[in-house]
Amino acid sequence: MAEITIRQATYDDIPSLCALEIECFSSPWSAKSFEDFFKNGCSHCLAAVYEGEVCGYVGMNLILGEGEITNLAVFRKYRRLGAASELLAQLYKTEGLERLLLDVRESNTAARALYEKCGFTVDGVRKGFYTKPREDAVLMSRKITQKDR
Repeated sequence: MAEITIRQATYDDIPSLCALEIECFSSPWSAKSFEDFFKNGCSHCLAAVYEGEVCGYVGMNLILGEGEITNLAVFRKYRRLGAASELLAQLYKTEGLERLLLDVRESNTAARALYEKCGFTVDGVRKGFYTKPREDAVLMSRKITQKDR
C-alpha cells in the first residue's frame, strides 16, 4: 500500500487545491484566492500526496506565534488513510508556531472528532458564522509543545 507524504504546497498545486475546495466546502476558494494566500507573507500550506496525486491540504496563517488554520481538506476517496492527521502533525513543526486556532462547522462531527483526537479543545462558539447554510462555528485551539516538534 502506498504511503501518504507531506510536502510544501506550490503554485503548481493550485488546480488540485481548488478541486479539493469545490468538493469539500460550500464557499470554495478560487485560484486567485490561493495565489493571494501564497503571497501574503504569513501563510503556510502543506499538501498531502498519495500515489503521486495531491489528496489533501492544510493552510495556515501564522502571526506572532499564533497559527490560524484557514482550511483542511481531503478528497472523499482518500479519507481514513491518515492524511488529515499527518497534515496537522507536520503543521505543528512550523517554526515559531506556539498555538493553533481554528473554527469548524458545528455539524461537521467528523472534523470535530479529528481535531479532538489531535489534541484541540473547544474554546467557544461563534453564532451564525458560516453561510451556505448559516451555521454556528465551533472555535478550537491547541497549544504546540516541544513534543510536537
